[in-house]
Amino acid sequence: MKKRRLVVFLAITFVLTFALTPVVAAKSYGADISKQLADVRKETAKYHDIQAAFDDGYETDYGVVPNMGIHLVRNDLLADPNLDPIVPEVLVYEPKKNGGYKLVALEYMTAGGERPSLFGQEFDDGPFPGSFALHAWIWQANPDGMFAEFNPNVANVEEE
Repeated sequence: MKKRRLVVFLAITFVLTFALTPVVAAKSYGADISKQLADVRKETAKYHDIQAAFDDGYETDYGVVPNMGIHLVRNDLLADPNLDPIVPEVLVYEPKKNGGYKLVALEYMTAGGERPSLFGQEFDDGPFPGSFALHAWIWQANPDGMFAEFNPNVANVEEE
């Protein structure tokens, strides 16, 4: 009986430790930004169906970027200097073993001008000269942070 209790205790401890770690480790960005991110999640949830992205004018830009995924871009938004958190310039998908795609992040991008910020975050240098980009890993946990450029939790196609 003692052995069984010990096993149950260890199992509960293991589950609680690993189940709660992401919650405890999650960085708080404040009430305003948390609300903005919740609104963005609500408005972009439809893109879990990759066909909805194609229907809304997103196109495949280039191949798989390791620890990012496949980028679908709305070129008309890239040409627009205004940033709208609800309508990202880029959607990022992780290719799955079954041939499907999982929405993992949004990417905001501008070309030229001053370095912008969104969600209280300054943009990184973008993929081409004079461009700026900000990833928001709102659909895939990222141990490096919600707004990090790369995400080690996103599988590389070569690894699959």
